[in-house]
Amino acid sequence: MATMTPADSSHRLTDLGVEFHATSDSDVPDHLLALALEEGERHPRGDVAVDPPAAGHEFEDFGAWHVNDGNEAHFLRSGTGQVQFVDNDGVITIDVETGDVMIIRGAEHRFRALTPAVWVLHFAGLEGADLVATQTGRQDNPWD
Repeated sequence: MATMTPADSSHRLTDLGVEFHATSDSDVPDHLLALALEEGERHPRGDVAVDPPAAGHEFEDFGAWHVNDGNEAHFLRSGTGQVQFVDNDGVITIDVETGDVMIIRGAEHRFRALTPAVWVLHFAGLEGADLVATQTGRQDNPWD
């Protein structure tokens, strides 16, 4: 199950529209998909394999601070990593592992794989749409 630092940050994540759940299913259960996505958006959009970044590349691609253009509900099929979110009180770090479900509703975040990881993606939008990430330009700060 996902663990967070600081440990008392769950209310901050709630305020950002972020939730973490754990499942033993092979994908996001429908009742969790329904928390963020409309009926026609709940199908898997694809798998994304993410390797740990090479030294000096920790702030590129998924490691750059960004927001996505719609609600998301993703399943970590394998691997481990860290997701960070930011609010007015600072950075919240979530350690994720196989079986974690991450729901994001427009929050600024970044991800780095700690071991090779595979995410199953679900996100808002029309059939065939891509998940569009917009980098926010936030200053790169060291990963915890």
